[in-house]
Amino acid sequence: MDITGIEIIRPGGAAVGVLPGEKIELTYGDTLKVNVSFDYRGAAENITLYGAIGERHPLWGWYPLPGFDEIINAEATHKTPASPTAFVPVTASVEIPITSDIDPGTDYDLYVKIKEYPEAGDPEVDDVIDIVGIPPTFDLIQHTIFPYAYIYDGKTDFSIFTCKTPSFIPTDWAAKKFAEAVESEVKKAGGRVIDLKVYVDKAGPFDLWENFRIEVEGTPLGAAQGVGVPVGIALWATILIIALSLALLIVVITWSIDTITKSFTHKPGLHEVKPGWGKETLKLTIHDSEEYWERPLTPAETLEGMSEDELRDYLDKIAEEEVPPGLPSWLPWAIIGGIVVVGGGVAAIALTTRRE
Repeated sequence: MDITGIEIIRPGGAAVGVLPGEKIELTYGDTLKVNVSFDYRGAAENITLYGAIGERHPLWGWYPLPGFDEIINAEATHKTPASPTAFVPVTASVEIPITSDIDPGTDYDLYVKIKEYPEAGDPEVDDVIDIVGIPPTFDLIQHTIFPYAYIYDGKTDFSIFTCKTPSFIPTDWAAKKFAEAVESEVKKAGGRVIDLKVYVDKAGPFDLWENFRIEVEGTPLGAAQGVGVPVGIALWATILIIALSLALLIVVITWSIDTITKSFTHKPGLHEVKPGWGKETLKLTIHDSEEYWERPLTPAETLEGMSEDELRDYLDKIAEEEVPPGLPSWLPWAIIGGIVVVGGGVAAIALTTRRE
């Protein structure tokens, strides 16, 4: 595997290409996109391209062996072509956001690898990255992955929304309610939400949180309504302001927003959350799946009379009837899945979303 190109993506959407080995200056909010190529032979499958920025040490621990101290990293899923007899060239890329996890400094190193195939190598470029600027004081308080992230491949809008609100204490944040409000408003605008992150600035007096940074990725709203990007930006701003008011009952004082277009490849693994679903979530998921596949809705009283195991079996039956054989095992649960909400070190399964 070889690194074939590197791009710097600025928050406003502008991208600058650099050659491998050239010095790269990055600041907080930038994204480093690393392009690679490799030869592949075998069945079509999903692979994970992993990239990391950190420091190469000539000595690692107590052993006289080289080591790479990762500081920030990211990964991306790509599907290889089917080529059972001959090697074919494949290209892939991974985007690494520059966050406050890395300190300002010079001569940081970069490497990439394919997680499933370590024998493909881990090409590295040393002393190539300088980080400049002042690290932001924002901390992540919510990360919501929506079920559409597990089945969607295509273009997305990635919006960074910053705003200032009246101060409030941490316990006032309603993560689940905010996620549901964003999803509801996006669906009204004809789109689907992919991913949502909420950061707060905790540097103020008495740890009061008042400055927000919200990163939301979803299917393009402008494209959904046949209009241009400026209208899409306005829609995302309106959606987030409405969702904040619904979730927090607060007023946004000042705000700004940047939106760029990205390419998105679906995430694997949503089926892993199914065993944790309770009865209420299972009932809602059954109705979600029935609506998605335009099946008659099972009466609520019928579902209420079923046990959790019976509800899971019933959901399996619906998926088996609707999803053609031979497709990946995770696909039914991706289509009729739930929201994963992570915040404050706690992971929870929220109520499922509806598929139109």
